[in-house]
Amino acid sequence: MMKKLTGVAAATLLAISVPAISQSGGTRYITDELHVPMRSGKGNEFRILNRGLPSGTRLTLLEDAPDEGWSRVRTPDGKEGWVRRQYLVSEPVAEIKLKKAQADLAHFEKMEGNLGGAVRDLEAKNHKLESELAASKDQTTQLQKDLKELKALSADTVALNERHQKLLHQHELLKQKQMMAQAEIQRLSSSDTQRWYLYGALSVCLGGILAMIAPHLRPRRRRSEWAN
Repeated sequence: MMKKLTGVAAATLLAISVPAISQSGGTRYITDELHVPMRSGKGNEFRILNRGLPSGTRLTLLEDAPDEGWSRVRTPDGKEGWVRRQYLVSEPVAEIKLKKAQADLAHFEKMEGNLGGAVRDLEAKNHKLESELAASKDQTTQLQKDLKELKALSADTVALNERHQKLLHQHELLKQKQMMAQAEIQRLSSSDTQRWYLYGALSVCLGGILAMIAPHLRPRRRRSEWAN
């Protein structure tokens, strides 16, 4: 009983402090710790349609009569009637707010659990990406080292190629000189052979001449010597 009187007093203070609203429409709630009767008309003499709308009941405001202190409302199951407007508030009562807050808290805790799993997954992915990045850096360093070595080898290859071309040129020159020397040797050899042939022919001719004139060169005996 004391709780109901306290609730009534609180609702009365709330009704005094809140400006009167004459517009219809919107949503209203039965104030905390009350069971408010709903009547068929604006007054206690009218028939009671519902003896106890509990606190926190959500009602649709159909008509508001602030001068008379009554409001026509509709319940969630479709019943319409009049209740004292001092028992109506525009915001849900503390119990409803508490339940909603508890539901929101449970939802957030569930979300937090899910977020925790998502955070762990992201951390694992981040760790994997960091490992891949480190491996990529190592690979890049190795590739840069290999590239540097290839550039050095390329420079050596160019130098070797130039040296090879130079040696080929020198080889061609030496080959040409060798061919010229061989040709000179052959020419000289041919000249010596011809000279010896000439010397032989001259010797034969000279021998023939000597054979022809040799008999004429013998001394003749005197006739007196033949006579004796």
